[in-house]
Amino acid sequence: MGGPLAGFRILELTSTVSGPMAGMVLADQGADIIKIEPPLIGDLGRMMGSTRNGMAAMYSTLNRNKRSLVLDLKQAEDMEIFLKLIPDTDVVIENYRPGIVQKLGIDYETLKAINPGLVYVSITGYGESGPYQNRRVYDPLIQATTGTSAEQGEGAPRNVRTVIFDKVTGYTAAQAATAALLQRSKTGRGQYLPISMLKSALYYQWPDVMWSRTLHGEGVTHSGELADYFRIFNARDGALAIILVADDSFVRLNEFIRAELHLDPRFTTFPARLQNGAALQTELDQALAEFDVDDICAFLDQHGIPVAKANTLDNVFDDPQVVEQEAIISVEHPVAGTMRIANTPFQFEGQHELPRTHAAILGQHSAEILRELGVAQSEIDRIEKREAANRELMAGFSLSQGK
Repeated sequence: MGGPLAGFRILELTSTVSGPMAGMVLADQGADIIKIEPPLIGDLGRMMGSTRNGMAAMYSTLNRNKRSLVLDLKQAEDMEIFLKLIPDTDVVIENYRPGIVQKLGIDYETLKAINPGLVYVSITGYGESGPYQNRRVYDPLIQATTGTSAEQGEGAPRNVRTVIFDKVTGYTAAQAATAALLQRSKTGRGQYLPISMLKSALYYQWPDVMWSRTLHGEGVTHSGELADYFRIFNARDGALAIILVADDSFVRLNEFIRAELHLDPRFTTFPARLQNGAALQTELDQALAEFDVDDICAFLDQHGIPVAKANTLDNVFDDPQVVEQEAIISVEHPVAGTMRIANTPFQFEGQHELPRTHAAILGQHSAEILRELGVAQSEIDRIEKREAANRELMAGFSLSQGK
């Protein structure tokens, strides 16, 4: 065994984040992911972010435990090879813009005729209909459309500093794929699963971000926005998050800082503290500036008051709880070298240690996969020759860019 999805084959025709994230989750759970990339450049994620020896950090994370097969689906010979994969494939994941898969001849209806049990996951930005369906989509655009940017900005729209909805969509697509496989085990039929970033984003953020807009009409009692309940405060040597919803927690904090803010009518109750949040921020920042973060955390922990040090991206690795949980591990990539990755939040019976295999160089497994398919050696030679020529071309381009 190699995890719960061992024995399932998934073809991934995706790039950048949302599709590769879905594939990463399924690969971590044991599926055989064959990542089909176009010649020359492959997945654009190979060129994004920090790199070493030509391997990008983000790509190396999102594409571990996958095999790389280079095919040019605009060429008849390569399309013939692709179609040989379909009968034994359980899931196809693609994130082309709407209409492209039909032009290429790899749409669900075409592939379903070859394999009726196929689960076909199609990831788009805004969905397959409507006025935005053909927009080029990036995560910040979904943040803007869903109101997330406005909510983060507190007056002036501001994006979250992560491609949050790319990743949310990846998780959504992975879960939908496994649910469809479970349903197939009962019905014997595959299905088409359109997954949009827009709908995934709204589904994800609705319970809390939209709780003031869920109940509408008369007779609704509102209690402010959840995000306003929680604030980051500044201490002498850093910042920390303190949850001050309970009145007795606020009283205890005042004992520590030797203040009487809990007697100030602006702060005596949680609704008052919520209404006067900006003033509370100013008062506590001034009082906490006399204390170190660790001392504040120790006192509040002792009294059961929710608190956490606001780690920077550089010191999160040293957080004692992160270390204890082995939530971040160090591995050695054969090309990229030493790298850190987040450990999986799930550990299934029989699951391999992470990673089972490292992110591949472009086309690394092409010959291996083609031999498994019984493709003629002449065809394998043709593709290997093309890949070698493309590697030489890209190496020359890299040298010219460095001059």
